[in-house]
Amino acid sequence: MNNINNNAEEKRGRKPHNVVISNRRQMTVSGVIRVDNFNENIIVVITEAGQMTVEGVNLHISKLSLETGDMNIDGDITGLLYSNEISDTGGKSSKFLSKLFK
Repeated sequence: MNNINNNAEEKRGRKPHNVVISNRRQMTVSGVIRVDNFNENIIVVITEAGQMTVEGVNLHISKLSLETGDMNIDGDITGLLYSNEISDTGGKSSKFLSKLFK
């Protein structure tokens, strides 16, 4: 059933949003629409699921493809927060709670 949902999202122009964090040092994100702000301590990304903020130390974006919606982040990841702000993807607000990695 998951493949059916993913296919329906792709047909509507939406890419599935997934986050994979490996050893708090590498993060792979799909469903990226744009990067709003970034520096060594914070990266703010607009995704299909809303605004996502990655916090850490020595963060850098090692890969970004807005065409495919894929992004890789390297560094010491200390936090991940989804905002309740409305994204540009259709007016849906995110209902995710923040998750801190301490």
